[in-house]
Amino acid sequence: MATEKKPEIMTCDFEIRGDMPKEAFQLFAIAQAQILGLRGYITQVSGDLYRGTLQGEGKVIEAFKQLIMTAAEFVAALKEFIIKNLKAIQEYTYKTFEIKSN
Repeated sequence: MATEKKPEIMTCDFEIRGDMPKEAFQLFAIAQAQILGLRGYITQVSGDLYRGTLQGEGKVIEAFKQLIMTAAEFVAALKEFIIKNLKAIQEYTYKTFEIKSN
């Protein structure tokens, strides 16, 4: 009897550049991450730069990126979404997805 392999947990850092309204964008990002079951955080580093960490299945991280990139209310303001340092981890280090203040 074959045992089903659990999907790997991935972690990555991300950067989003764009002139989006801070509160609305962060709440949107949290809602999407929670719907997808991602963990990590987002924080605004400067006026047009957000950084954070995502943890979840690789395909779910990619789905999050696509949701953010195609969100009608932010698509015109969004300049780029970069995923860096993608790697597998043994277990989650975040309990939820949250906003961190800097």
